[in-house]
Amino acid sequence: MARSIRKKVIAIVEAAHLRRLVDLIRSCGVSGFTVIDGREGSGIAGDWSRDGVFEAVEMKIVHAVTTAETAERVFDKAAVFFERYPGIIYGYDVEVVRGERF
Repeated sequence: MARSIRKKVIAIVEAAHLRRLVDLIRSCGVSGFTVIDGREGSGIAGDWSRDGVFEAVEMKIVHAVTTAETAERVFDKAAVFFERYPGIIYGYDVEVVRGERF
């Protein structure tokens, strides 16, 4: 089966800012995404884990697969978003079946 190349965009954000991020990616034309809970990690602010944190500072991970053009719009807007809110965003090329879905 033929496969297409698309961009996978992954963002990690505090739960309190998740809705803003979801609105941002939708406004860029992303047609689908999945949000999962972050359980533990480490970053510029040090180690963190889900245990003992308030719901508002829990980390959420947003996964989306989209076209390169749409991903570029997301990255442009996310650069401004992440200047204000804590978190990160990155992406990479992925192979998908049924590329028309993205």
